[in-house]
Amino acid sequence: MATNVSSKIPRRNWSREETMMAFALYRILEPRECDDKGLDVQRLARFLQRTPGSVALKIWNIAAYDVNRQARGLAGMKHGSKMDARIWEWYAAEPDNFMAECLTLLENALLQADESTSTLTPLAPDRHSSLESATKLLLAGKTPDGKERMATTLQRVNQSYFRNSLLQNYRNTCCMTGIQIPSLLVASHIKPWKASTPSEKTAAANGLLLNAFHDRAFDQGLITIDDDYRVVVNHGRVKHSEINDKWIYSFEGHAITLPSINLPSHEFIEYHHKHIFLADAA
Repeated sequence: MATNVSSKIPRRNWSREETMMAFALYRILEPRECDDKGLDVQRLARFLQRTPGSVALKIWNIAAYDVNRQARGLAGMKHGSKMDARIWEWYAAEPDNFMAECLTLLENALLQADESTSTLTPLAPDRHSSLESATKLLLAGKTPDGKERMATTLQRVNQSYFRNSLLQNYRNTCCMTGIQIPSLLVASHIKPWKASTPSEKTAAANGLLLNAFHDRAFDQGLITIDDDYRVVVNHGRVKHSEINDKWIYSFEGHAITLPSINLPSHEFIEYHHKHIFLADAA
């Protein structure tokens, strides 16, 4: 008869390092991967010698303090600890450095969990794919080395988190056209990535969820939005034609569909208007 391993795992408080690992996992995972059946949740649980359910609950407790996604109404906050709130303060103080430390801890945990799998009860089959988000991002193709690799990993984590936040807040819907095909949706920065601070890069208020065509038009300054969240077309750069009128001018003056929380910031809209929309075409 199989031994119930989870019944032997004692209750104990979460340490700072353990909470940092759960924080990193939350920042990477898609919401559908965050329950106790998620393969990466099970991997971290194995390393921490906790149940997958306790790791999933910790992730949702951490999520309850996320200003980018608080509208989800997920349970768990009543079980939270001061550590769950403080970890967001530590992140806000030094976003990149703190996140890099969290990712290093998580990567080591996942590696050790995989090493132990062959001698312990196998992990439950993953529902979605052979490897979930964290494993694919952290453990697959680990070159280049050192600081360059961490910088690349950090960028991918931030981009993944930003996209997941916008998909959630915009209900998987293009804010201009209403398209609901995830593979065609782009998490578009209002203030460009390269011009943003570390905190601005992942701020949901610095994003629009657009289809790939209008994301490109927005990125090139062919369109923008005004303070009333209505589409504005750059008449100096977009000529009238039957096709242009259909795909661009037909949206002019129309209000975008707003997200459930974190409306696009007027500060970022002003930046896009001045530095992208009104920038010299050259």
